[in-house]
Amino acid sequence: MYDHGNEPTSHTEYQDSREHIAARQEVLETRLVIALDYGTTFTGVAYATPSGNQCGLDEIDVLTDWGPQMDNHDKVPSVISYSQPGAKGEQQWGSSLSSEAVAMVHTKLELGLQNVLGELDMTLQILDGMKNLDFDQLLLSRGNEELPPYSHKSPEAIVTDYLTKVFAWLDQKLQSFGAVLREQVATDIVVTIPTDWSYMAMNSTFRAMTKAGFNRENFPRLEDVMFITEPEAAALYTARHYRDELGERFLQENQYFILCDAGGGTVDVVSYRIKAVHPVLELDQVGPPTGWKCGSIFINQEFKAWLRRFLGDEEYRKLDPNLDIERNATHASESPAMRALMKNFDAFKKGFEPNSRDLKVTLPEPLQNLTIPGRVNKGLFVLSKDDMEGFFDACINKIVKLIQIHIKRIEERHSRPKNLFLVGGFGESVYLQHHLEDTLREEDWKMKFRRPSESWTAVVQGAVVCGVEKDTIMNLRRTNRCRYSYAVCLDEVFNKMNHFDEELAQLNGRNVAASQLIWLLNEGDLVLRDKPCKVEQKFDLRLGKTRPGTIEVPIYRNLSGEVERPTRFRNAQDELEVSCKLRIDLCILDFESSGPGLLRKSGSSRTYQTSLKIVLELNWDALQASILWQDKVVASGAVSYPTEDSFAYHVPY
Repeated sequence: MYDHGNEPTSHTEYQDSREHIAARQEVLETRLVIALDYGTTFTGVAYATPSGNQCGLDEIDVLTDWGPQMDNHDKVPSVISYSQPGAKGEQQWGSSLSSEAVAMVHTKLELGLQNVLGELDMTLQILDGMKNLDFDQLLLSRGNEELPPYSHKSPEAIVTDYLTKVFAWLDQKLQSFGAVLREQVATDIVVTIPTDWSYMAMNSTFRAMTKAGFNRENFPRLEDVMFITEPEAAALYTARHYRDELGERFLQENQYFILCDAGGGTVDVVSYRIKAVHPVLELDQVGPPTGWKCGSIFINQEFKAWLRRFLGDEEYRKLDPNLDIERNATHASESPAMRALMKNFDAFKKGFEPNSRDLKVTLPEPLQNLTIPGRVNKGLFVLSKDDMEGFFDACINKIVKLIQIHIKRIEERHSRPKNLFLVGGFGESVYLQHHLEDTLREEDWKMKFRRPSESWTAVVQGAVVCGVEKDTIMNLRRTNRCRYSYAVCLDEVFNKMNHFDEELAQLNGRNVAASQLIWLLNEGDLVLRDKPCKVEQKFDLRLGKTRPGTIEVPIYRNLSGEVERPTRFRNAQDELEVSCKLRIDLCILDFESSGPGLLRKSGSSRTYQTSLKIVLELNWDALQASILWQDKVVASGAVSYPTEDSFAYHVPY
C-alpha cells in the first residue's frame, strides 16, 4: 500500500558468406569456448581453443576428469548431497556419495516451478515428508559441523552448489594450460537449455552458473554468455558429425531431417531443411523446437508409483519417506535405500529391450527380509516384462507425438523428412530405439533411423560449435546481467515470520508491515539481448479528501552488497539511492468513475483507494519505469542505470 494524506526467432540459419570467410582468414586470434550442458540426470562440459571462428569436431575436448571416486565418464551425475562424507572421504556429489548420503536429485526441473502452484506443492511435499521424521536423527555427525541429511535450500542455491563442484574440475583442467589462457584469451560460454525453458528457469540457471564460477572474475576477457536450446545444439553437432567425420553422403540439399534429443528430464524435437552441404553446411529450421517432460526419470517415477501400490504405503515409506512420486514440483531427494534400488533399476532400464525377460529384484535394507504373501519373498520380487513396458510406453507415446508434430510441419511444405536422428542419454535405451524403428515402419514414414556414436555428448559438443561460430548461429541468445537491485517502498501484509512487531500497522482493518522494500530487479538477474526484462508490482494508493495535485513514487537502487541488501526502508536510507521519481498527476485519475479497480470509498473514513501497477523494463542497457492505472500509463521515466565502469561488481559476470 502506498499511503498519502490519510521470446527468439524460430529461424536458424547456419551460413558462411564470402565476407565471413574472408574475415575469419584475417582474424586468427586464439579463443576459448566453453559449453555447459546442465541436465536433469547428468551434466557435461566441453571446450575448444580454436584460432578464428571455425573448428572441427576433433578439436573439441569433453571433460572426463571429475576427481577421486568418480566413474570419470563424459558426463557426471547431476546429484549433490549435504550429508557429511563417510570414512572414505567421498566428494558428496556426482557419483561419489557415501552409503548413508541423502542425495538431491532432478533439481533442474524445479527451476521453472517458482509460481504459486509450484511453491504450494513444494510446501505440501515438505509437510508430507515430515510425518515420520525423528528429529533426533537429523544430525549426521558429532561436532560443530552437524548437518541435516537433506537441504531446505532453494533450487537455485542447490544448483549453484552443484555447479560450483563442476566448475572446480573445469578450472583445474584449464589451469594446466597456464595463466595466459585465462587472462588474455577471449572467452565465450554457451549454456544449453530445454525447449520452452521459461525466463524464470533461465534466470535461475544463469544466476547459478555465474555464482558457481562461470563469470568474468575467472575469465577476464569473457565476451559472451549465450543460451542455445539442447536440440538445436545436438542437431548442429549431428549433421557435422555425419558429414565431416563419417563422410556420409545421405545429407543432401533441400532434404529434411528430424532430431530427437531424449534426455533424463525433457525430450525435445527439432526439424531442419538442408540448404547446402558444401562448401559449408547451411540448415534452415522448420518452426520452433518442441519439447515435453517425458524423459527417462519419468520411467523411474512410473516404477516408483507401481512399487508403492505393490508394497503399500507403510512399507514403501521406508524406502521413500517423502512419497513425492505423484507431484510435479518435487524438491526431490533420494534416501540411501532408494538410491541403491534405483541404481539397479537404471541398469536394467538401460538394457531393457522387447525380448527381455522378467526381472528378479532384491529390495535393499531395511526391506531385505520383507515377505508379503504372493508378492514378496524375503525381500525378493518379480518385475514382469509387461509392467516394464508399461513404464516405458507412458513416455514413448509422448515422444512419438512430438515427432508427429514435426512430420506434419514438413508435410505442410509439401515434402517429407528423410532421416530421424536420436541423441541424448535416454536415446541409448535399446527399447526406445526398437520402438521408434517399429513406429517408422508401421506408420510407413519412410525415414531412416540413425543414432550417432557420440549421441550422449551431442548437445554439449554442438554447443561448443555454436560458440565458436556464434556470428552465424541465429538462434543463440546473448545475455547480460542486471547491474543493480531496484526496489520500491510499499506496505505488505504483516507476517510474523518476515516482519517485526514494531512494523505492525492497521490499514482498513488489516494488519500490514509498513515501509517495506519490495525488490523488483535483482543484481545478477538475466537480461536477454532479444527480449526486455520486465517486472510488475501492483500496489494500492490511498488518498484523503484533501489531496495534492501530484504525488511522487521513488525507485531506489541498492548501494550495499547483494548479501546485505536491506528489506526495510526505515533503517536503510543510507544504503539506497533514488534512481528515479515517478510523478503521478492526480487529475488524470477519474474520481467520478465507479466499478472494479477504479477509485472507491474505503471504509467509513473519507479516504479513497485505487489499485495501480508499477512496471520496470530493462532493455539491455536502458532501464525504464512506469506506473499504470486501468492499463493507462500515468507516470513514466528513465531510471539511472550506471555503466559497468562506474561501479564495483558485487556479483561477478
